Amino acid sequence: MADALGSAVMRLVRVGVADMAACARQTTITTLAALLAALLAMAAIGCAIAALWIFAAPRIGPSGAALCAAGCLLVLCLVVLWLAPVMARRRRRPPSLALLPAASPDGLLAEAARLMEEHKGTALMAALIVGLLAGSDRRR
Repeated sequence: MADALGSAVMRLVRVGVADMAACARQTTITTLAALLAALLAMAAIGCAIAALWIFAAPRIGPSGAALCAAGCLLVLCLVVLWLAPVMARRRRRPPSLALLPAASPDGLLAEAARLMEEHKGTALMAALIVGLLAGSDRRR
C-alpha cells in the first residue's frame, strides 16, 4: 500500500499543480476500470464453474459434479496463490541513463530552483507525505 501511495504522490509531484485534477481523474478512471474488470472476471469464472457443474452432473452425479467444480476452484486458488508472490517480487527497471538528456550541474540546479519556486506548496506537501511514508516503514 505504501508503495502505491508513494508512486501516486511522485506522479502528482511530476505533473504539477496545474495538471493535478487531470491526473486524479485519470487515476480514478483507471482504478474503476481495474475493479470492473476484476468483477467481470469473477463473474466469468462463476459461469464457467456453473457450466462445468451442469455438464458433469448427468455423467458423474450431483455430488461428483460438486466435487469436480470444487476441485477446479481449488486448482485456480492454488495458481493465484503461486502467482501472487511472483508478481510481488517483480521489480520495475529504472530508466536507462542513456534516455535522460545530458545536462550540466548548474543547469540542473537552476531548473530545480525554478520548479521549487513555481510549485513550492506541492513540493512541500510531497516532502511531508514522503517523510511520513519513510518514517512509517522504519517502525515495522
